Amino acid sequence: FATLLYGGFGDNSTGNPVTLDCCDSQIFKQILNFVWEGEICFSDVDIQSLLDLLETARFLCFDRLVEGIEDHLEIILDKKIIEFKDCLLAFNFVNLNKFTKASSLLLSYIDQNLDNISALPELADLSETSIHNLLNFEERISSEIDLFTAFLNWIANKETVSEEVKTEMLGCFDLERFDRNDLVDKVRKSKMFEANQICDVLEKHMEKLQEEVKSKNKIVDETKSGIVVSNALVPPVFATKAWRLDQTHFVNKLEFTLDNSRYLYSYKVKAWDGMNWATIIECKEVEHTGKQVVHFERRKIETLHVTVTVTGSKKNDGPFLSYVLHPFSVSNFSASLI
Repeated sequence: FATLLYGGFGDNSTGNPVTLDCCDSQIFKQILNFVWEGEICFSDVDIQSLLDLLETARFLCFDRLVEGIEDHLEIILDKKIIEFKDCLLAFNFVNLNKFTKASSLLLSYIDQNLDNISALPELADLSETSIHNLLNFEERISSEIDLFTAFLNWIANKETVSEEVKTEMLGCFDLERFDRNDLVDKVRKSKMFEANQICDVLEKHMEKLQEEVKSKNKIVDETKSGIVVSNALVPPVFATKAWRLDQTHFVNKLEFTLDNSRYLYSYKVKAWDGMNWATIIECKEVEHTGKQVVHFERRKIETLHVTVTVTGSKKNDGPFLSYVLHPFSVSNFSASLI
């Protein structure tokens, strides 16, 4: 402090006050408490004061305090004890003042919760830099429609945005990642894209849908009979079932019921995210029937498809064991995010 007070800030006279324009008196009191005590309590500090303290700490070269504030920000984000509108305020601030770590933390949190944030009026206050960062986030997990909703909310009253910038922003969207219903109901009505672009993508969706129908019909044909060889059931695909969720969800847990204890099963669960099928669960030689609970990495799911194969019998029922005599089904299917 001696260097500061008698250096560039001071006028080399001991009687004159030194004016600090970097913060107000409340923030400076917290700085002095940190200097004196070596610690500071953030529990009663609102988000704006926290940001002002962050800026002042960096200005005064208190690196430990800057790190402590960023660590506190990470904690309140992890515990989800910060309001979404405050996240947007903070995101704008840290981008403006180039706090890289804090910006990364807030960007990830906003992306994870974009379905709840995209329609907030405060989102329209984001700077052009902030919306660019959101649109170009490489680790994005939010859906295309949530990001597009956020973009529409932001640009609604931005008359000063040039067509060049607008076109660049629209280039961040992949029309093929939109759900068919969203393309028709929201993207088309926004008039942000040419009609022929949307029609081309819808045509691709229809081609994929036709391929899925053909594939499912083939599986259904294969499940119509079992094959008996040497007193054992040599089954092809034994049962298959598909569930379409009411809308696209992020899911990391599935529950369903296998209700016939006579068999040993193998089952495979595939998920459709609106663009591609992916196998998310594959279990072999399942002896336990009843409720099945499976956890996996969080992913976006629109439709689930279950294929069950009989791999053997736990009971000696003779050569005529079949699903006609002993019905089998998959039921009580639910998907959730925990």
